Amino acid sequence: MTFLEFHQLISQDLLIYSWIRKNFSLTYQELEVGKELKLQHGQLIIMEKGLIIQENLGKKATIQRVFADQRIIYTTASVLSLSALENTTYSILSTDELFEKLDAHNLLSNFFLQIAEDFERSLEWQREIMSADPEERVEKVLMKIINRYELNAAHNPEFPRWLKIYVLAKLAKCSVSTTSGIINGLADKGTINVKTTPWLLMQDLEVKCVS
Repeated sequence: MTFLEFHQLISQDLLIYSWIRKNFSLTYQELEVGKELKLQHGQLIIMEKGLIIQENLGKKATIQRVFADQRIIYTTASVLSLSALENTTYSILSTDELFEKLDAHNLLSNFFLQIAEDFERSLEWQREIMSADPEERVEKVLMKIINRYELNAAHNPEFPRWLKIYVLAKLAKCSVSTTSGIINGLADKGTINVKTTPWLLMQDLEVKCVS
């Protein structure tokens, strides 16, 4: 078996994530909705469940990356600012300690390749969003949310409570006014109901070319 074949196998089975949980005594913490967490250089996060976002806090605030459920969050930056959209259970590990143990088991290369692939998927999503017009951006993000929560108009219509116009605007990289206009258009068509909390999916949404 080649290195890439082996890597594909362990990526499909979440082997690195499972290996870390098995070989380290993890102390889990809770990050409540709306709370922020700063990941320092030399640390990484092992998420158990939840939803965390990384925001770009520049002139126009946007959401750069979204981390859901069983994820490893690693950065080479000095500090990474994260905030929770859902109550999140996580543990923090020392990168030095982890890398030493991964290297001893010949898994360090697989770890870095997995991190690189994860980052590439995020970049590809950013490229897909930025190549679309505003209406397509909003609908693509909505479809991602629908898929994650397995929503359907007949049996599971409730969007997550964190979904608001300003959050959707950041995810879709649109202005709040533009996003509001698009959502109101979908509401007028009877696709969604935004007069309730949480929003409701009234008709199944179909968007072309959503990854």
